[in-house]
Amino acid sequence: MGRPKKNPTISAGYVTKKIQNLPGMTEILTSADALWDILLKRLSRTARAYGFNRIEPPLLEEARLFETAGAFNAASTVGVSDDVFGRPAVVRPTLLPSVLRAYAQQKIYETAPLSKWWYSGFTAKKQEKNQPVSDFNFGFEVFGTFTHLAEAQLVSAVWELLQSLGLKDLSLEINSIGEDACQRVYEEALAGYLSGKKYELCDSCSEHLKGRVLNVFRCNNLDCQAIVAEAPTILDYLDPKSHKHFTNILEALDEMGIPYQLNHLYSGPNGHSRTNFVIKYKTKTGVQVLGEGGYHDGMIQSICGKNFCAFGFYGSLTGVYELLAASRVTVTREQTNEVFLVPLGELASKKALRLFRDLISSKISVYDHFGDAGVKNQLKAAQVFKAPIALIMGQKEAMDEMVILRDVKSGMQEVISYDKIVEEVKKRLGK
Repeated sequence: MGRPKKNPTISAGYVTKKIQNLPGMTEILTSADALWDILLKRLSRTARAYGFNRIEPPLLEEARLFETAGAFNAASTVGVSDDVFGRPAVVRPTLLPSVLRAYAQQKIYETAPLSKWWYSGFTAKKQEKNQPVSDFNFGFEVFGTFTHLAEAQLVSAVWELLQSLGLKDLSLEINSIGEDACQRVYEEALAGYLSGKKYELCDSCSEHLKGRVLNVFRCNNLDCQAIVAEAPTILDYLDPKSHKHFTNILEALDEMGIPYQLNHLYSGPNGHSRTNFVIKYKTKTGVQVLGEGGYHDGMIQSICGKNFCAFGFYGSLTGVYELLAASRVTVTREQTNEVFLVPLGELASKKALRLFRDLISSKISVYDHFGDAGVKNQLKAAQVFKAPIALIMGQKEAMDEMVILRDVKSGMQEVISYDKIVEEVKKRLGK
């Protein structure tokens, strides 16, 4: 029979094929990509500045969550075998429903009258040829008891984030579709107006006449847009309370100096109510939507069966990244390290571990490299990471309890005793 063949996948030193990421899936390497590094840091910094706390939703959710939220499409959702959880589960196609579910499930409303959350993470949807494609979403959400001032603050956070990235041709379109009662009255009037023109509408818009009529405003068909442009405006159907609320939010945006355009044809997606807004960016070939926001009361009601007040914004950070990359916007890596630690040799590396600890204990951010790179390569890295100070320690310095302090920008350097180096660094940094 002959000698059996060895399994090539387990033979020592032999691999039949390199393992790579799945098609359509990607990773983010901030050390190699300055643009992603800046995007994520600006997002986190903006969220903190505006008082938002982070929530990290789970990767897998029950399929019913997205069905009830109106964010489920069986053809595009990446499912998980029913045998895993005993009920249909999916990879999250969007993050917002998970955030709303977490707020109700964790009963945050019992301990916090006002909650401000921000989130980001990968999602996955099937695209052409049934292949899943990853996206990186982000968003801000306010829950509980709040006023139009919290709305304006959230809009300001998103606007400031996108503007800080160098996006010049941004536009913010805003509208109000009022409370549920206002919507019902208006949808009757809108359906009446469109009933005589239903044969001129596309198939999707004709279907909307049987459900959420407001969705006709979300159609990109030029013929449909021309028809709905002459439709009655919902602003004429707002009750006094809704009208006053909308006026207040516009006045708050004026006070904050945030430019906006009234768009009475914008209705927001399913589950939205009252204030709705969308942020767009004008490109050479058209207009790209960067994200949408509004009240999510209807969505959270359908998910949780309870009426919680929720207002927020969600968008694609991948879309923002691709837009910036295509626009060739010049980005500069932000300074994240105040000191670049350069140990040379085994003895110096051991001594540098103690120096690293002492610097961190003094609230000084440090980039360390305990590797074999030479001093020239390490000093070049110090320039890349924008560290103003480099601390160099070779074998002689380690034995003599000394440290070389180098000004990265000027190249000037001096030798300082170990017991004085931390205080000298703090002095140079103005701490």
